[in-house]
Amino acid sequence: GEFRRQHIGFVFQMFHLLPYLTVRENALLAAPNRSAEADALLERLGLSDRRHHLPNALSAGEKQRTAIARALLPEPALILADEPTGNLDPENAALVMQYLRDYQVSGGTVLVVTHGTDGDQYATRSIQLRAGALESNETSAR
Repeated sequence: GEFRRQHIGFVFQMFHLLPYLTVRENALLAAPNRSAEADALLERLGLSDRRHHLPNALSAGEKQRTAIARALLPEPALILADEPTGNLDPENAALVMQYLRDYQVSGGTVLVVTHGTDGDQYATRSIQLRAGALESNETSAR
């Protein structure tokens, strides 16, 4: 559990936020001693004015950005994202993919699993499973 908490961040399609914790408290779950960093990250993700709200008062995009804050705050080596844009409108989906791409550019590793190809423009490598066979492609995003 401790290794996973320190080295792997998770972003899920259904957000998995604790409903009785605020945006800020949900973000701090992964790194409870990083309050100042949490506030800066929430500002960067456009959530500083929502940091004291509970998840039921948030839009889907705000919920997903809160989940991203929770994943990014401990600065893990790896972020696993399972359909992170599945419940989002195109504008919020693009924002989420850009935040994940920015994390990869800054030195982290991000693995996104999705049924669509919308995220391909943000990827440095794409692997498709078709009819039981893996196909790997280097992409133009670098």
